[in-house]
Amino acid sequence: MWRIAAPASVLLLLASAAVHAQVLPPHPPLRILIVSDEVNPHGLPPELLTQPGEIRVALLGASALNLAADANAVREIPTDQLEQATALLALPRTYDVLVYFAHRIPEAGADPVGRQAAFVAAVDAFLAAGGGVVSFHHGIYRTAGKEAMQALLHGEATGNVPYDTVNGQNVIDVAPGHFVTTNGVAYGGNVAYADAAFGVPNASYPFFNNTPDERYPSLVLLPSPGTVRPLFASNYADNGTTHILGYEQRRSTWSGVVIVYQPGEYQPNALGPGNNFQILLNAIVYAGTISRAQFANGFE
Repeated sequence: MWRIAAPASVLLLLASAAVHAQVLPPHPPLRILIVSDEVNPHGLPPELLTQPGEIRVALLGASALNLAADANAVREIPTDQLEQATALLALPRTYDVLVYFAHRIPEAGADPVGRQAAFVAAVDAFLAAGGGVVSFHHGIYRTAGKEAMQALLHGEATGNVPYDTVNGQNVIDVAPGHFVTTNGVAYGGNVAYADAAFGVPNASYPFFNNTPDERYPSLVLLPSPGTVRPLFASNYADNGTTHILGYEQRRSTWSGVVIVYQPGEYQPNALGPGNNFQILLNAIVYAGTISRAQFANGFE
């Protein structure tokens, strides 16, 4: 059974929302579907780990986020009940955005591989119909059975994911001016960065430091029939000094977009006041409205 967030974590999220109001421009009311599960390789206590249930609480507490006026405007479904998300995505634009926070495929119930395949097909159709997808944190990590989803997201992380409590990782804005990287995000300075493999030219870019942080040093892009725009990168010296942390993907067969953002392990940073939650909100609003005419020009 899916475990609801610990009360202490919920209180922390609500307190954070009261202390620091995130900022968003006016946007149409959104309906958001979340698919989530938990993994805790570093043994963090519940109040420090981003867990199922907590993304929904944080979004409901974000006063700048314009949500539809119904009880299911933000709905979170555990990975083990993935078929429920598949059914909702198959309906005609019932939801505007899917937040994918799933580390794995279903572990309970019959035919988990078949259920995962049906879900991936529904996500592809959802994007074709103009829905937006935000892969948050471990959504981009590949585990057995997730290969087709990683191909759809155009990226995957594998191997060790070090948790650095001293230096964390720098989050470098390699797409200055993009709505997701710019709106309401406070940068502490600039740093020289270049990554020819990801199409990032040598320049000075804004950055902020995120400590503690779980690093994905083996995150790579996969072949895609579409186009990718890097959004965030990092320069830590682990498996090289160039690392992608976030990107936007479009395909000619989609009216919607995919936004990927990797930081998210440490809950007070991921869903509390500050840049990471602002970036998540930016990604949701961007992915949920980019196909609508009144936002198609203003958010680039």
